[in-house]
Amino acid sequence: MHIYFTKLFIHVLLLLITVLFTGCSIKPNNAVPKEYQLGQISYHRVCAQCHGADAMGGKRAPTFLQKKFLSTNFSNSRIVRTILNGSDSGAMPSQKRRVKDEEIGEIIKYIRYSQKRTGVIS
Repeated sequence: MHIYFTKLFIHVLLLLITVLFTGCSIKPNNAVPKEYQLGQISYHRVCAQCHGADAMGGKRAPTFLQKKFLSTNFSNSRIVRTILNGSDSGAMPSQKRRVKDEEIGEIIKYIRYSQKRTGVIS
């Protein structure tokens, strides 16, 4: 009986570790060129839970595919500050523990590509 519970415990522990490291990330629907793939992967790991797959928006946060988030209105440096410190309104918490500095640049590149691909940027 002791061996059964030990095996059960190990299986549950492995399952929890797998979920912890892989997360419950939302999968992208759109394929992107190679130069945007790292950004897409990082975006879907860190941002998509709230901002939706492919930057389309979600139940908890807006889409990035609107003029409000164009670089002329919402600069890349402002996106960096928001990711690291959270939003000014407090609705978005800091993500600095979930993302590396080099990933932030790739996420921004992916968001700007998505804006262009969907026609938000001409």
